[in-house]
Amino acid sequence: MKRIDIVFLVLSILLIGYYLLAMLSHSFATAFVLVYEWLLDVASVMGYGGSLMVSFMGNATILFPIPYLVVPFIQGGLKDAFTDAFVFNPWLLGLAAGLGAQLGEMTGYMIGYFSRNLIDQDKQKAFSNLITAHPRLTPVLVWFLAVTPLPDDMLVVPLGTAKYSWWKVVVPGFIGKSMFLAGIAWAGRLGLEWVSELVFQNSSPSLVSQLVELVGVFLVLVALYIIARFDWSSIMEKKFLGLAETES
Repeated sequence: MKRIDIVFLVLSILLIGYYLLAMLSHSFATAFVLVYEWLLDVASVMGYGGSLMVSFMGNATILFPIPYLVVPFIQGGLKDAFTDAFVFNPWLLGLAAGLGAQLGEMTGYMIGYFSRNLIDQDKQKAFSNLITAHPRLTPVLVWFLAVTPLPDDMLVVPLGTAKYSWWKVVVPGFIGKSMFLAGIAWAGRLGLEWVSELVFQNSSPSLVSQLVELVGVFLVLVALYIIARFDWSSIMEKKFLGLAETES
């Protein structure tokens, strides 16, 4: 059993124990509720700039424990207390959060770019040749990873290593991130009121919201475990090298 397996097992046990305690004690606020309240304040006060900043931090290669998707979701559904009109435009939220998210992803590109001397030259050349042979495929892959919740670093880091043009990563990545986060903002416009009622029932976290939260946090933990357990860069590299060898 690897170290990451032990860490995952321990965290799973602690997570289940934590939420069992929260369900047994009605006055015990779970972490999700506390984070939700904090993000609600951030979304209300900082506006589009806050969405950009939190999205940058949530997408940077250095791991920040920030559920950045919650911010555009909340902002998309926020209403003015006096006029009952929506405060933020979901399309503008998508652009602001998309810009921050893509700038955060570029930290992975920079790490790959400045660490290329540590990688075998033959592998770099094979990867570069494959990119050259498929000039239209790479931007599409960058866009696809950006417009989905899949980890972008498994492609962005190798592209930095291959000295692929940075703007060819930024443009499709920004478009994809903006589309994805605009969708999150629109989801907030349609569902924020329902989510708020689910999280807070009679001014306290409901049992249903705690169960949903437990499942959601556990799924996030599983996703992080899968990402950390496997070397996605090596997997992507082998796929690319296999294609390159087949064509040669």
